Amino acid sequence: MTKFRRGFTLIELLVVIAIIAVLIALLLPAVQAAREAARRSQCVNNLKQMGLAIHNYVSTNETIPPAGIYPTIGTGTTASDKVRMLPNMEQQSLYNAYNFAVQDRGAAPGEAMNATVYSTKLATLLCPSDANPGNSGTYAAAGPAMPIGVSNYAISGGPNRWNYTGSGMNGAAWYMNGAPTYGNKVTLAAITDGTTNTIGYSEFVKGKSGANLPGTNLCYQIAGTKNAGFQDDFNQCQASTTAKWDYKGEYWTNETAGRGGPFYEVMTPNKKSCMNPNGSGFPYVDSFTTAASFHSGGVNVMMLDGSVKFIKDSIALSTWIALGTINMGEVVGSDTY
Repeated sequence: MTKFRRGFTLIELLVVIAIIAVLIALLLPAVQAAREAARRSQCVNNLKQMGLAIHNYVSTNETIPPAGIYPTIGTGTTASDKVRMLPNMEQQSLYNAYNFAVQDRGAAPGEAMNATVYSTKLATLLCPSDANPGNSGTYAAAGPAMPIGVSNYAISGGPNRWNYTGSGMNGAAWYMNGAPTYGNKVTLAAITDGTTNTIGYSEFVKGKSGANLPGTNLCYQIAGTKNAGFQDDFNQCQASTTAKWDYKGEYWTNETAGRGGPFYEVMTPNKKSCMNPNGSGFPYVDSFTTAASFHSGGVNVMMLDGSVKFIKDSIALSTWIALGTINMGEVVGSDTY
C-alpha cells in the first residue's frame, strides 16, 4: 500500500510566514533599544573619561583647559581644549606631536606640521549614536589628502551673548589673551555656583558635510537684534528655516565654536542651532550652537564635578542658562531638569 507524505498547504505556509513576521516586528524594536542603550552607555563613559581628564588637567595646571587663543591672528595656535588635555587622556605621544607655534586650520604649513594630530580620530571623542560625518572626510590644503578627526563633545561656553550686549563668556570655556569678552581664566575657585551645578562638557550632533538637511546637525541663519534678550534669541533661532552651516564637530583640534570649540546654553538641548552672518555691524556669531544628541529625549552632559547627567529636552531655558554659568549664584535643584 502506497503512503503519501502530506506537505504544507499554501494557507499553512502563509500563516507560518505571518507569525514569523510578527515575531520579527516585536523583536526588532527590542534589539534596537538594546543597541541604543549600549551606545548611550558608551557615550556616558566617554564623558566620564573627559571628566577625569579635565580634573587631572586642573590638578597640574590649576585651571580649566583654555578653549584656545583669541584672536588667533599673529598668535600661532588654534589648538582646542581637547588638544591641551591629550596627556590626561592617555595620549601623550599625540600631544608631543602637536606644534603649538603654528595654526592647524586655515594655514597650510600649520596643517602639514600638525597632520598627525589633525588627522587622528579618537574614539573617546565620538558618540556611537551619531553616524553623521561632520566633514567631507579628507582635507588636501596641506598637500596630500588626509583624514580629519571629528568630535561629538564640546566644552561649555555658558550663555554667551557678548556679540550683542558686550558681556563676556561665563561658562567653563575661556580663551587666552586677556580680553574679558572671551572669558577670564577659570579655576575651580572661580566656579562659585558649584561644580555639581555647572556644565563642563556636552555632546552635540555632528554636521552632514554641507548637505544642509534640516535637523540638529544644521546651523540655521538669523539676523540678530542688538540687546535682544535670551528668549528673543531663542524665538528667532527656532523660527529660522535658512541653512547657514552644516559642519558641526568637523575638527576636534580646532578652537572655533561648533567645530572643536565650545557650545553655548542659549538654545535648549536638541533645539535648532543658529549663526548670525557677517554684516550690519555684527561680527560672525557662533554662540548659538547648542547641545544635541540622537538619544531619545535629551542629551548627556558632564558636570564639572566629573559626574554625567542626562538633561531632558523639556528643561526650562532659565534652568539651562543657570547650569551653563559658573558664578551667577542661581539656585538649581535637580528636580528642575
